Amino acid sequence: MSLEMDIKQIKSDLVKLGSEAAPSEAHGILCGVLCGRSDIEIWEWLSLTVDGYDAIAQGDLLVREASESLNTFFLETVAALSDNNLKFYPLLAEDESEVVLLESIAQWAQGYLMGLSLAGIKTFSDYPEDVTEFVEAMASISKADDYDLAGDDSDEAAMVELIEFIRIGVLLMNEEMNPVRVPVDIPENK
Repeated sequence: MSLEMDIKQIKSDLVKLGSEAAPSEAHGILCGVLCGRSDIEIWEWLSLTVDGYDAIAQGDLLVREASESLNTFFLETVAALSDNNLKFYPLLAEDESEVVLLESIAQWAQGYLMGLSLAGIKTFSDYPEDVTEFVEAMASISKADDYDLAGDDSDEAAMVELIEFIRIGVLLMNEEMNPVRVPVDIPENK
């Protein structure tokens, strides 16, 4: 995971804010919203992730501390999605069984699809076919916690491939939906 914060800290911060979202789901929502609307602010993401965030935002010191901690998480995610060195990784359960990891992947995928929807993306017809195919694959992955595992080394290899598919797919989708505009230096005619 390239994000400096660990999943336990993020879970603790979400709980302090009264969110029932798993950290993987919350990160998926954030990434989906950022792909759909790159100009989103931290408070917008939190209001989508935490029921009643606007009302508790004025809350006590723990709420402010959790919000500040999640702001770091937010900024790290924004930077990772636009990093030229492809440092983005979905936030998933670590050091757990394949069953727990698969559940975390499914939660992340559900959150990602929800984030795209919350960003106002209703159709993908204006984007290349690869985008539509990736969204369809994410819909299937969001049900991955229902999959049966083989119970051998092939499970670990399949998880690595699935995570890499998600990672690269999200980066490509972000680039399609939020292309980086690099100014071109055109020499003057003399």
